[in-house]
Formats: sequence, C-alpha cells, structure tokens
Amino acid sequence: MKTRYIILLIPLLAITLYHKSEAQVITDQEKQAEKDTVLDYLKKAQSLAQQGNAEEASKIYISIMENEPDNRDAVQGWLMMNMKRTPTGEEDAIILLDSLNKLYPENTGIIFFRAFVEAEYAHNEEALKDIEALLRIQPDDPLHYILKGQVLFEMKKYEEAFKAFDKATSLDPKRPDVYGMKAFALAKSGKFDNAVLTINKGLELDPNNPGMLYNRACIYSLKGDKINAMDDLKKAISIDPSFKEYARNDEDFKSFYDDEDFKKLTL
Repeated sequence: MKTRYIILLIPLLAITLYHKSEAQVITDQEKQAEKDTVLDYLKKAQSLAQQGNAEEASKIYISIMENEPDNRDAVQGWLMMNMKRTPTGEEDAIILLDSLNKLYPENTGIIFFRAFVEAEYAHNEEALKDIEALLRIQPDDPLHYILKGQVLFEMKKYEEAFKAFDKATSLDPKRPDVYGMKAFALAKSGKFDNAVLTINKGLELDPNNPGMLYNRACIYSLKGDKINAMDDLKKAISIDPSFKEYARNDEDFKSFYDDEDFKKLTL
C-alpha cells in the first residue's frame, strides 16, 4: 500500500490561518485583503528564493512568521530554502527549526513542521511531544490529529492511531485522505473488513482517487479476494498508469505474483 506524510498534502502558499480575538471586528473584505497581501509576500519570497536571493526571501518569511504565527506556508518556504538534501538533512532541519522555535516559541507553523520532520525520520517520541504541544494551542485542527495518527501508527499504537484519525474526520469529514490513512492502518493491523468499510467512506467523497482505489485493491489482496483486488487495481491503473509498476513490487500483491490476470494488468 502507498502512504505518505501529510506535508505532501500541504501545497506551498495554499494555507494561511488567522486567529482574531472577539474584540476585533474585521469585515470579509478586510480579511480577504489581508490574506491576499500575505499571499503576495509569500509569492515574492518564493520568487526571490528561486532567483538565489535567500537573504531577502528569508526576511520576508521571518516577517510573516512574526506577524502570522499560525501561517505554515512561511515556515515551509523558509525550511525548503534552507534545508540541505544530505544524509544528515533531517538533523539539520530539526536544528534549524529548533533555532526558529527559540525565537518564536508560540509559532504553530514551526512546531508543526518540526513534528513532521521528526516523524518523517522516525523520531516518533519527539514528534508526539510536539504534536501534543500543538493540540494544546489548536485543539480543533484536524491536521494535528492526522499527523498524530500517522506517528502512533508507526509506533504500533494502533488503537490510539484509530482514535486520532477518527477525531480528524469528526473535525473535517470532507477529507477523503484521512479515511484512506485509517484504512491503511487497519489493514496493517489485520482488520481487513473494517479497512474496506473505512476506505469506502473516502471513496464516496472521491470515487476516482487512484491512490485509494489502489490501496483498496491491496486490502482485498491481503484478504485473498482476487476478484475485487484485480477490479480495483485495474481502475487505479486506468487513472494512473504508474501504479502498474508499483504493484509489481508491492508485497501486498505477493500472493498474486504468479497469477496470470495480475501479470496482464501489470505488464
């Protein structure tokens, strides 16, 4: 089965969050103007970074971090600009984020991306501490529960992971990917029937999602249900042919490696 951490679901410049007190009365137009202004600055910083002007880009990202402590895009842009793709890249990224966190300890974007990097490189205990810190600040953000579920799954704390995914879907029931993540965890813990029921909920929201169709095929394969496994695999490949090669090396289809129908689908 295919899975990935939530950072890949957060496109740069896509999310800007604003927390205003009840005493502040801002019209919809003013809110949109503020959001547009931040987006313009983010685009400018991204352009400067691409041109190699890291110093000026960094000034813009830092300014946004100071004024918009819940804006993840500025942190992501700054991290992408400064993180080196080396064998010790994750350690360097954590050090960078630690230094930022000392300057801006309440910036949730910094804590979020540090938790992600920690989780991506299996520093799960540290990631969980950061996620709990995020939840104390933003208890109703589904992204925090999604990341928490993924970390708990990696720690083999399956029941706790299921609860985290359920909380995420209760906060944002229109996100099909969360159902897919929970189904992945259920399948890996041997709960195939529940996994199918769960991923079906995601496919109701996004019926042509090739990743979820592929993962459901994997679940059926693990169950020994060849008909449904091949049917879903065929649909996934018809939408995204790259799944053909992926399936050939996926151990979830190990029982069908010598099956003629599987071979035809994945040639």
